[in-house]
Amino acid sequence: MKPPPFAYHAPGRVGEALEVLAAQGDGAKVLAGGQSLLPMLNMRLAAPAHIVDINGVEGLGTIAVADGVVEVGATARQAEVAADGEVAAAVPLLREALGLIAHPAIRNRGTVVGSLVHADPAAELPGVLALLGGWVVARSATAQRAISAGELFAGPLTTTLRPDELAVAACFPVPGPGTGTAFVELARRRGDYALCGVGALVALDRSGRVTTARATYVGLAGTPQVVDLSEAVAGLPASGQGLDTQRARALAEASVSPQADIHASSSYRRHLAGVLTARALHAAASRAAASRAAASRASSPLANGAPSVPAPGELSPHRSPTPRSARPSGDQGLSVELVVNGVPRSAAVPPRRLLSDLLRHDLGLTGTHVGCEHGVCGCCTVLLDGRPVRSCLTLAATASGHTVTTVEGLAGEDGRLSAEQQAFIDCHGLQCGFCTPGFLMTVRAFLDACPQPTEDEAREAVAGNLCRCTGYHNIVRSVLRAAELRRMAPGGEPAPEP
Repeated sequence: MKPPPFAYHAPGRVGEALEVLAAQGDGAKVLAGGQSLLPMLNMRLAAPAHIVDINGVEGLGTIAVADGVVEVGATARQAEVAADGEVAAAVPLLREALGLIAHPAIRNRGTVVGSLVHADPAAELPGVLALLGGWVVARSATAQRAISAGELFAGPLTTTLRPDELAVAACFPVPGPGTGTAFVELARRRGDYALCGVGALVALDRSGRVTTARATYVGLAGTPQVVDLSEAVAGLPASGQGLDTQRARALAEASVSPQADIHASSSYRRHLAGVLTARALHAAASRAAASRAAASRASSPLANGAPSVPAPGELSPHRSPTPRSARPSGDQGLSVELVVNGVPRSAAVPPRRLLSDLLRHDLGLTGTHVGCEHGVCGCCTVLLDGRPVRSCLTLAATASGHTVTTVEGLAGEDGRLSAEQQAFIDCHGLQCGFCTPGFLMTVRAFLDACPQPTEDEAREAVAGNLCRCTGYHNIVRSVLRAAELRRMAPGGEPAPEP
């Protein structure tokens, strides 16, 4: 469960990355977030001779809304895009779908463009791109082209990108006024790939009647499928007692071609497609009605009553710190320099070294545990620049120049346990203890962002970590207890209300 050997490239400019891709062809793979590539490397399902790490390439992390399009750069993280207010106002479907992808630790590293070009048949973002009629911008050393969603996806895990091309951005058109969208799915467990996912778009005329309806389906076939449902609902009112979706459901079930696998039969997936189509259309129609009403009041050019698109000069593209790439270190491989638990550390490691192994074997910090090594269990979770990530899906080289916090860094300098650690003791959340470090790091980041969570929010926060003892009740109690302890003053008395 470790990556095979490869040559590591860390270009600083797009041109440098394109030169490597042109020279190495099929032997090279591009690394951005790595949340799909690293599991394949760890399980030896892929063995590229060269890895081209584009995280340090200038200008690829932008997120912009202009000229009726949301443009997302190749290294913009899914979590960053989901948190962008302009994006949410312009293309709310994008934020909704992003919230369904795995868990925060994955979205903190995963990229939008990376998910698109990975082309997993069950992934949400390819369906969003197809439904909205979006495209990917690809560059080579000699040319640049826009590849529409209909042309991009060639099959499972296969796109029409050429070996010498780099996908530098994805573009999502902004729906017009009076348009509503929704994305719903069903998975066996929260964050798993969907057995079936449906995205819907409904447009209304000024009288509030449907003019256009279409849906996209993921998890059914090798590529996302878009079905025009207009004939089934055109002319129907979106308000009142709700949209009649019976004909649309029947049309959807007749139009899709679901495949069977070990998780679900084709007939069950066809049934899901119909049920979820009805749900998605109802939600999209309701939002379209709200958008039409808001557009009438404000004459907004964006869907869902959002503010006007700013002029290009007014845009404030996302700015994430450009990492200091790992440096070659002779026969030892790469020299990695980072700050761990507040202490500058360095090590010479081979390019394929995972961050989890750097921490455990090179730096002696064995509190970070290793379980599945393909990002599912969460016991290797650490904080990278304050955000939880799976250290088994992060190359040590990509952490160079960053700050890492492990479970050893939670306690105070005087050795006093942190609120999270004490809470797990108080509420018997430790159990066997193997998964506890990952839970603790997840909870630390969660409570930093949500200091007074509800029980439902606490359950959602730890949903991406597996407890091998299955004692989730006490773990949820521990989260709530940790929040309580964090609100206490150092002397043990409740902190005064602000």
